[in-house]
Order: sequence, then C-alpha cells, then structure tokens
Amino acid sequence: MAKIVTFISGKGGSGKSTVLVGIANELALSGKRILIADTDTGLNCMDVISGVGEGAVFNWGDIFNGSCEVADAIYPSLNIENLFILPAPKEYNKDFCPTILKDLLRLISDNFDFILIDAPAGLGQNLTLALEPADEAVLVVNDDVFSLKAGKKAADIAESMEKSTTLIINAFRAFAVKNGLLPSVDEAMDITEIGLLGIVPFEANLNFNASQGLPYLRDTRATNAFLRIAKRLQGEKIDLPEQWR
Repeated sequence: MAKIVTFISGKGGSGKSTVLVGIANELALSGKRILIADTDTGLNCMDVISGVGEGAVFNWGDIFNGSCEVADAIYPSLNIENLFILPAPKEYNKDFCPTILKDLLRLISDNFDFILIDAPAGLGQNLTLALEPADEAVLVVNDDVFSLKAGKKAADIAESMEKSTTLIINAFRAFAVKNGLLPSVDEAMDITEIGLLGIVPFEANLNFNASQGLPYLRDTRATNAFLRIAKRLQGEKIDLPEQWR
C-alpha cells in the first residue's frame, strides 16, 4: 500500500508544486512507482510541471461524475518512468467532500509506492480535501517571515487533522541568512513549530524549467536536495550538508 503524503503551503509562491515534482522524480528514478494527485482545482497546472504535457483529458472529478474509468484519468509522465499524475478538476464542486478523494486514493494505493498530493495554496476547503487522505503532511515554505507565518497556519490545520507534519525550506538563500536579512533555519523551525525534513537551495532556473515542462535536470544543487529528501521519506537517515547545520 502506498504511503500518502500531502504537500501544503500557507500562501502561493513557495514553489510547493515544483518541490513536490522534484521529489517525485527522484523517487521514481530510484525505481518506486509514484502517483501525483493534484487537488489545486482551477489552477491545475501539475500536468505541465510533471511532464505529462497537454494530453491530459480526464481528471479525478470525471471519475466521480461517471465520465471515465479510474485508469482513464491517470497519465504517465513523458519524461520520467514510473511517474504518473491524476489531474485536478478545472473548478471546485461542492460535492467534493473530503472523504471522496480519500476513498479513491485508498482504492488504488496498492498500485503505487508513494502517492504525493499537491494541495492548493492557502487555507480553504481544498486544503482539507487534500489533507484527508494523507498519512502525513509536508509544509513547503520560503525563507521569509510572511511565508513562514502563513505556513504555520496551514501546519496547524494539518495537525488538527492529526497529520504528522515536517518542514521543507525552499529557495533557501544562505548569503541572506548569513547577513541577517532572512530567518535562520533554527528561526524557521521556531516560527512553524515543526521539525525539518529538508532544505532546497535557491536555483534561478528551477521554476522556469518546471513551468515550461522541460526535461528534469539532475546533479544541480536543488535536485540533489530533492534526492536527499526523497531518501528521508523512505526512512533513510541523511544528514544536512555542513553549511546548513
């Protein structure tokens, strides 16, 4: 049965979806079967970021309204073997109660090693829907006070739903932290009040490549961070690089 992990953020712009896909890529490249379930109705751009392209016709909303079978709404990545995506509906429907997605993902979980759920930014109804199926949650934030405080609110919702939550600091700018311009890693953990899963260093072309659906680049500082985080999700003990301790 798949381990189900929901990636959350308190506000937009944290790079949550890009981080999720990077980790999913590394898990898939290690031989694990990975499903990305998109719950960001309306925006639903995960098909592009994950390398499925514009060929996705059906989504999990179509499964529930009887427009397609489950297998019809699950698409393989064109870039990464063992990686699949279940797209989000184009708009939110009041009939999407939190348990409906949970039941679907539990039904198909034997076909995958990990199911990674991309929650929408913010604190609305879709966040609860995205968290309901999860075994645990991962909060993705930037290293600024606004992102950290908003993330704390999202983490509080996850904790209220009894979801164990860990922290990823994305687009980390060590030079700004060193000069006292941004919170340190310890300060980020103090603000969010959750333990650290990983740090992804700032990389200028990372979001651009993802938004264009370009092939996944390995052996960069950011993608090496994704690899370390992917190993930690599998239970391996991987230390932080020396400069971030």
